[in-house]
Amino acid sequence: MTGRGGATVRFGTVRFGTRLALAGGREAAARTGLVATGCAVGVTLLLFALAAMPAMQGRIDRLAWHRTTAASAATAPDPALWLPATDRWEGRQITRVHVAALGPRPPVPPGMTRLPAAGEVFASPALARLMRTEPAAELGDRFPGRIAGEIGPAGLTTPDELVAVVGRAPDDLRAVPGTMEIRGIEQPGAEIDLAVVLRIAILTIVILLVGPVVVFISMVTRVGAARREQRFAAIRLAGATRLQTGVLAACETAGAAVVGAVVGWLAFLAVRPVVVARVTFDADTGLHSGTPFAPADVAVPGWQVALVLLGLPVIAVLTTLVSLHRAQVTPLGVGRRTRRTPPGPLRLLLLGSGILAVAVAADLDPSSLRNALNLYSPLAVIAGLVVAGPWVCMWASRALARLSRRMPTLVAARRIAADPYSAFRAVGGVAVAVFVATVAGAAAADPPDRSVLGDGVVAVQVRGASEAALGPLLAPGAVVARAGSGGRLAVGCADLARVTRLSCPFPAVSDLDLTELGGPTGFTTPTPDLPVHTVFVPTDGSAAAQERVRTLAAVVAPSSLARVDDDRSGSDAGRLGGVESGVWLMMAFVLLVAACSLTVALVAGLMERRRPFALLRASGVRLADLRRIAMLETAVPLVLTVLVAMAVALLGAYLGDPGFTMPRPAFFASVAAAVLVALAVCLVTLPLMDRATRFDAVRYE
Repeated sequence: MTGRGGATVRFGTVRFGTRLALAGGREAAARTGLVATGCAVGVTLLLFALAAMPAMQGRIDRLAWHRTTAASAATAPDPALWLPATDRWEGRQITRVHVAALGPRPPVPPGMTRLPAAGEVFASPALARLMRTEPAAELGDRFPGRIAGEIGPAGLTTPDELVAVVGRAPDDLRAVPGTMEIRGIEQPGAEIDLAVVLRIAILTIVILLVGPVVVFISMVTRVGAARREQRFAAIRLAGATRLQTGVLAACETAGAAVVGAVVGWLAFLAVRPVVVARVTFDADTGLHSGTPFAPADVAVPGWQVALVLLGLPVIAVLTTLVSLHRAQVTPLGVGRRTRRTPPGPLRLLLLGSGILAVAVAADLDPSSLRNALNLYSPLAVIAGLVVAGPWVCMWASRALARLSRRMPTLVAARRIAADPYSAFRAVGGVAVAVFVATVAGAAAADPPDRSVLGDGVVAVQVRGASEAALGPLLAPGAVVARAGSGGRLAVGCADLARVTRLSCPFPAVSDLDLTELGGPTGFTTPTPDLPVHTVFVPTDGSAAAQERVRTLAAVVAPSSLARVDDDRSGSDAGRLGGVESGVWLMMAFVLLVAACSLTVALVAGLMERRRPFALLRASGVRLADLRRIAMLETAVPLVLTVLVAMAVALLGAYLGDPGFTMPRPAFFASVAAAVLVALAVCLVTLPLMDRATRFDAVRYE
């Protein structure tokens, strides 16, 4: 046959395959819709996963100028004085930078056209509004001068960020401890250690999220696999070559996969604003905790979008071709089903290696080996769950067979034992989803109570300010803690007990989190010659009184750090809220994918087993017993594998985090409710059982 004729034959094969896909009746339409849905879900999730790193990099770049130090590379001809400080107002983070130009062309932060002169303040729009509406003694006095301009979007991480640049006279600013001379503003793109940690975290999340989607896509591409094998085996027997059969199978999947990929891309664009508004981020930097991402940063590079839109349909087609391997090799053997080799205990090795990697990585110092283990462990555990799942189902079936006293239970147990691979395939998506949700829930568990300060007490770390300048802070009732030798905090034991939750004698530092006290290595008796370290200022506990103390501290000691216990709990709550918002979105998504997987598996299993069920019904088995068999075949592996997945996730979280705390009861309740919903999905098969097992399904062609 000439090349042109071969091309004609191949085009005719493609046209014939397209006709088979479009004219295959309701079964073909359902299969095509499921494949398209699976690819759409996969594309949407993959695009969000790929957008995570650009979003993180955008956040790091927008925060670059906050990291300016004397070592930053020069970006302007003239130097400037620079004094950064962090502050809070009613639980919100404030960044305050005092500056003084030392020439006509000093370095200027992004979002500003010039440095403010002495007596001028450049503030973010959100902070400027607060300064105009809130009492000056509680907020505005912290920024001496008039608002001369606003910081533009280029200098803000988010529109609601609270940040101000305060102009000062050079001589005044030089006298403040902590002031440094800079010649340039830190530029975006600088490599920082945090970026490595973020990459590891993001890749781990990608692995956890993509796992259920891979299971789902594998499931939808195998819908009607047995019927498809028989159909293409008949085509092979009619004279079609392996290539022609493969082209016909590819045509069935390719069209649906391409449509699903396009729908998934559109869904990503539609859902992105919601995700940007709901998911917040805090990388433990102490800056802007719990703030959302800038919408412009949550974007996927064009080449990655193209790779996903082209690659996922290719994977779906390859999965279809692999599933037709038997029909390609021996079409006459398709109709003869043989019992598969039962799974062995070696299937637990991969799962065990993943858990071992978690334990080993937790004991290592930060290194490339630890990073590699942190990447390997979630991938190994997810793959290990999938590999070990049939083995778990096999032992579950044996236990069920021993306990069975009625025919439906025994039939279900024997069915699971005969093919534990298919039994787990039906529930594997839910098991992987519960594993992912449990890992995320453990990450969002309530932090322990770390309160140290007394109620209403403001701890002001003065950072080198002279005692004479602190006069207004040293009001009656204030307790002065001085800097002792060896990093110890010099303060009277009775005074310390009066303003903190610590009691006499001096407590053991190893058992306490004393971040709010400057992280001392111990306590000692004060002497007047020691410099002041922290001033503990009691208040009546009202928010207004605490904000007035913060403002006073910012005036008398511009580089000071004022904190109350609510700041830390609020930061933890903000961090927890940010994590929880992502956790709930993750849980909702993966459990939705898992429910879809379970639905697809149940419907596909009923489609493929119409004749065996119909024969049982024709032989006298009641319809109610058939429904009970179908429910048991799904419910037993589902409940058992979900419990195993949750136990593995909690074990990994315990081994990997020395400060592990169990998730809250509400989390377990939500997971249990999700599993019950997944079980309720099984009920969709009950109305179909009557129709699928009518006597006309007993016919043999």
